[in-house]
Amino acid sequence: MSVSDQDDLDPEAVQSALRAYGDEIKRKEIQRMFNRLEANQEFTCEQREIIRQMATAIVEGVLTAPELEDNQRYDDEDVQTIVSLFDLDQ
Repeated sequence: MSVSDQDDLDPEAVQSALRAYGDEIKRKEIQRMFNRLEANQEFTCEQREIIRQMATAIVEGVLTAPELEDNQRYDDEDVQTIVSLFDLDQ
């Protein structure tokens, strides 16, 4: 997901794009991990859920730092830095 030109510095649009970016990485990495590991063993539904929860916790931990909910803490330059850092304008 990308931030459109008109939304580039809208903290809510950037936050939404950042979450979508994190969710997409999480989805791809979980699938990649299951594909690699299931060649050797099958996972139970419970094990799969534990892995998904762990991946969610990792993504949440990484994305907590650039939270944009408190708009007073960030100026346009900060928001633009987050957009650039995570390639949200692509």
